[in-house]
Amino acid sequence: MEGKKVLILAHKPPYPKMDGGCIAISQILEAFLDLKVTVSFLCFETQKHPSDQIKNQAQFQYKSIPINTELSHWDAIKNIGTKSSYFLARFKHSLFKNELINTLQSNTFDLIIFESLFTSNYIDTVRKYSSAKIVYRSHNIEHKIWETQIRREKNVVRKAYLKFQIKRLKNEEIQFWNKVDHISSISEKDSAIIKQHCPVKTETLGLYCKPNKLVEKNSGNGTDFFHIGAMDWLPNQYGLAWLLENVWSTFTAKQPSTKLHIAGRGMSKELTNLKAVGVINNGEVADATIFMNTHKIMLVPLFSGSGIRVKIMEGMALGKCIITTSLGAEGISITNKENILIANTKEAFIAQMTFCYKQPLKASEIGAKAREFAKNNFSKEGVLQQLKNLF
Repeated sequence: MEGKKVLILAHKPPYPKMDGGCIAISQILEAFLDLKVTVSFLCFETQKHPSDQIKNQAQFQYKSIPINTELSHWDAIKNIGTKSSYFLARFKHSLFKNELINTLQSNTFDLIIFESLFTSNYIDTVRKYSSAKIVYRSHNIEHKIWETQIRREKNVVRKAYLKFQIKRLKNEEIQFWNKVDHISSISEKDSAIIKQHCPVKTETLGLYCKPNKLVEKNSGNGTDFFHIGAMDWLPNQYGLAWLLENVWSTFTAKQPSTKLHIAGRGMSKELTNLKAVGVINNGEVADATIFMNTHKIMLVPLFSGSGIRVKIMEGMALGKCIITTSLGAEGISITNKENILIANTKEAFIAQMTFCYKQPLKASEIGAKAREFAKNNFSKEGVLQQLKNLF
């Protein structure tokens, strides 16, 4: 693949690997570099996602554009008089557009990758200045996330505003799908939904686990529980709040010595100051793998979102017995009670947690089968071959 040139446009830096989105972006970048492809990488750098120290190399040129994407009530109100959704308008910036034009005028690319919907504002600019094949790397179906999330919104005014914005977002998302040359979606379910709305060739290009992730180093003692995720992402916020309010207190009433370790960046003040029986807040941990290996049963109470949960993949690769919802397991062809445990209600979650607590050997067997599944299905070779086929 030497001699091929790719431009990647991303809504956040690939490093540090702060969340699933960063991991997904960095994986594609690293895979192209493994194929000896020359990569130019242009991204936003926000207050939420600062850029790590990334050095340019002969095969890799990196540029980040600092912008402010913080939510503003005034900007949200003004947005009503425009034609674009506030979700995407926050990522429309003249500095990024100018840098993109300079990059396109100075280089000829074989492929241009749009990472996530938040780069979609620049599709017309790319079409104007380049004849390269355009590939959309779909991390999620964004309007589906918000359609699920709005059901839990209790504020009448905010709910009406979000409903208006979600309708715009859905239209923009479908229009963007129809403007690109190829779509690579992270999950099979998302691919199926996209195919219902546009004729563009769509395939599933999943994630992979690095070999070191496939080595089980379980150092935990006894049976405890843990949850790790980006706490500034709404589905994670809701899921953990639901777990603490509806499940944990009932479970610990019968198992008072049990511990729940939570970790992740962007913890709210409420979580940071939380005083709950058996809950230990580790905050943002330096190494997620070490944290996961230190504890036993992984809890992923997810009720909105799409795509694939990277942390579930990593947990499986590390041999963890995972309790999650049907939505959390979407996009991965796993089997309940064989290599994962599915629970969609308070009662089901408590039942699965009780099973793990009382039968730790059986829980370990489920974790071992999860790890075997990961070894067979989360390899890098398949991703590399799919990237080759894009050219």
